[in-house]
Amino acid sequence: MGFFKNLSLQQLWQGAAATFLRYPLALLSAFTGTAAAMWLTELDYDQRQHHLYLGKLILVCALGLILFFTLELLVRRYRLSLRGRVLLRVLGLALLVLYYWFLPEELLDEHWLRFLMLALALHLAASYVMFFHVPGETAFWQFNKALFLRILTSGLYAAVLYLGLIVALLAVDNLFAVQVDGETYTQLWFFMVGVFNTWFFLAGVPADVQLLEVSPTYPRGLKVFTQFVLLPLVTLYLVILYAYFGKIVVEWAWPEGWVSVLVLCFSVVGILSLLLIHPIRFEEGNTWMRTFSKWFYRALFPLVILLALAIWRRVAEYGITEERYIVMVLAIWLFATALYFLFSRHKHIKFIPITLSLVALLAAYGPLNAFQVSQWSQVYRLEKLLEQNRVLVNGKVQRQHSKVSEAVEREVSSITDYLARHQDLEVLQPWFAVDLQEAFAAAAAPDGNRWQRSYAARDTVLHLMGLEYRTSLTTPDEQYFYFSTQPYDGAEVVHDIKGYTYALEFGLRSFEGGVDQREYQVGKAPLLISMKEDATTLYFQFEQETLSLDLLPLIKKLGAKGQDRISPEKMTFVLKGKDVQLKVVLAELSGRQKKQKYAVQSLLADVFVAPGP
Repeated sequence: MGFFKNLSLQQLWQGAAATFLRYPLALLSAFTGTAAAMWLTELDYDQRQHHLYLGKLILVCALGLILFFTLELLVRRYRLSLRGRVLLRVLGLALLVLYYWFLPEELLDEHWLRFLMLALALHLAASYVMFFHVPGETAFWQFNKALFLRILTSGLYAAVLYLGLIVALLAVDNLFAVQVDGETYTQLWFFMVGVFNTWFFLAGVPADVQLLEVSPTYPRGLKVFTQFVLLPLVTLYLVILYAYFGKIVVEWAWPEGWVSVLVLCFSVVGILSLLLIHPIRFEEGNTWMRTFSKWFYRALFPLVILLALAIWRRVAEYGITEERYIVMVLAIWLFATALYFLFSRHKHIKFIPITLSLVALLAAYGPLNAFQVSQWSQVYRLEKLLEQNRVLVNGKVQRQHSKVSEAVEREVSSITDYLARHQDLEVLQPWFAVDLQEAFAAAAAPDGNRWQRSYAARDTVLHLMGLEYRTSLTTPDEQYFYFSTQPYDGAEVVHDIKGYTYALEFGLRSFEGGVDQREYQVGKAPLLISMKEDATTLYFQFEQETLSLDLLPLIKKLGAKGQDRISPEKMTFVLKGKDVQLKVVLAELSGRQKKQKYAVQSLLADVFVAPGP
């Protein structure tokens, strides 16, 4: 009963209102972004194409939430006047408006990655903006410890409440036959994450820096978590990585690219552990923590070298991409961080978030940002490839040239595909006599989306080079093919069913030495669909007769043209029997060719059944 006596709805309301007054623009950003996300779930694909601004609005609101939170921390730390607060908020709004204005309607991978780097920089800035002129690190550590625990608590509350409400909705749906749309569950998740979680988190943010200078008792749960969860994980990663390091030294081989992921995980978990144990590492009884703090950065040096070798090998073979750029920059930052904590006299832990936020900001918008450097690298690779194969002579593409190898065509295809997806093919204009923008516009469908436009641009450039598009899966001995009638945007294909009584969808997979089959009931008669060992012929077995569809001529015809997206008409077949007629529309067809032998590995198709003539 004591719990209910202490529970006051008025106190809850007053606390929520006070939080809103402290962070009004941050919460308004959360409300707006959540509303936009919930609205987006109500729209189908065609409607979303007319509301592309919603995606932009969600990104802007997500940035606005952390930006206004950071600005409010500055307001409270330096006790700005009303005029100062207004000017700071207006500046924040202006920056968000500019960000929204320069975002295109159709967001590319580049814009999402820039958003993530900018969001990381803002999150890190929120951890240190109040402590530039605060001597010592007690307040800084206490503030970030409070944020860390508040994030975990708010996430736990939001998840539990969401699961509870989901069960309640399911109960209403099943017990009272009240239909609950599937979108409702998604919208509820957006509300819990965007509104409840944000509001709950902001309500627990420490306000007074001076009070944070007082060092309270270190949370026992945090110590247990760090000592018995994080530190053993770091030790395990360290053992695995040093064992692998010894293996490549003995074998004198290049490290695998995947090792970079493990090195970064080790670094992140290790640095987080160091930050969490920072205040108590020298206390009596914490010998293990002191040892870890002393040797972590020393142990990091060989692993940074391992990371650099792994990424350098990938860059030497395939050039720089945004992902490789980020790994390279993180390797440099880890090396600089290790040097700082080993040789600096001060060893301020504020060094970590300050420098990492600057790295993220420069990687997104600096003069040598990830996107510009990646473009330069890939264009340089393409230029050298074309020059070596006499496709590019004296800075101009020669469409008539000697035949190039399939390996070169695959590499050129990979680079042009990358540049097309990033809308960077226009930088190749000096190599061509024709206007590339006009050529791209002529090749693309008038109502095509950005994926269709990028693929049309890629194929146009390859055509002007006198080359064919070849996927990276293709090898001289074995080639893979994939054909689909599905548009790049994922829109559904509508079929004409006039004259047919039944319709069904099926999928089959082939495997060596086996038969895949599906059985259906068509009216009162059974239908068995199978693909036998030859893996290129479909069989439709009724009680009275069996019809077959040989896919080999189609595969050879389409494969010779190097196509992947096919019009439904080219993938439609009518099979006529004595007592039944079928129309088969292949939606997806994939497989492999080894030498002159073809095999279908999987297919998806629609079948329409009608009585025979």
